[in-house]
Amino acid sequence: MSNYILCKIPCSSDLKDILIAELAEINFEGFLENDEGFEAYLPETDYSEQAFFAVLNQYELKPTDIDMSVVAQQNWNAEWEQSFEPVCIGSELRIRAPFHESDQGFPIELVIQPKTSFGTGHHETTFSIMQLMLEMDFNNKSVFDYGSGTGILAILAAKLGAQKIIANDIDTWAAENILENIALNSVQPIEFIEGDLHAIPNQTFDIILANINRNILMESFASLFPLLASAGKLVISGFYTSDLPDLQQAAENTDFKYVASTQQNNWTAAVFTK
Repeated sequence: MSNYILCKIPCSSDLKDILIAELAEINFEGFLENDEGFEAYLPETDYSEQAFFAVLNQYELKPTDIDMSVVAQQNWNAEWEQSFEPVCIGSELRIRAPFHESDQGFPIELVIQPKTSFGTGHHETTFSIMQLMLEMDFNNKSVFDYGSGTGILAILAAKLGAQKIIANDIDTWAAENILENIALNSVQPIEFIEGDLHAIPNQTFDIILANINRNILMESFASLFPLLASAGKLVISGFYTSDLPDLQQAAENTDFKYVASTQQNNWTAAVFTK
């Protein structure tokens, strides 16, 4: 399990969203905003000083103003848990950690062991895609959760009545985390496959969920198209609202048809069909 590089970046509120988008393009995976700017992190093995400094120079930020440190995964988890609070989506869904008390007032409750800021429902991308999922019919459907991370979307699909679910991720950490979360939620059947799209069996799914990022989505539409059943639904998130036109065009070029979208704080989730 790799260490993470944590960068504390001071900047104005106007520049914050732009910088986060730029850093996401060079493999930064998580962002925590604060009054001074934000914190950004990525696996140490994915860090490129040249690419990082190029972004800083583009926006006239000095590398000497950035507080950088290497954080072990275990230490990052402990730091995140200290600020982790349950997330509620309307009156229907509550996401909590194992160390929170259950609340029987919600029809659906997910228990997610927090490992990072993504995949817990806190980030706008996860929140938005789950909002769309709550409006869909998963009963007896087959589902593919592409780039599953914590497995939160696959687990929600199971809670909503999906009959068969396959989840995948290229990260060994994700394999450990999703199996842990499946056990915490006592849901079946979810099959996890470690690897990229090439590792997915040649079959079709009624619903494909993809909460990743703009670049991977752009590259994946052609491979996802044959995996989606006729009249099935592709639900994507992990990108800024400003990226939706490009993603929509790329999806439609692959014969997907745009259905609808929702946004929260400049992040967007969208639905396509086949």
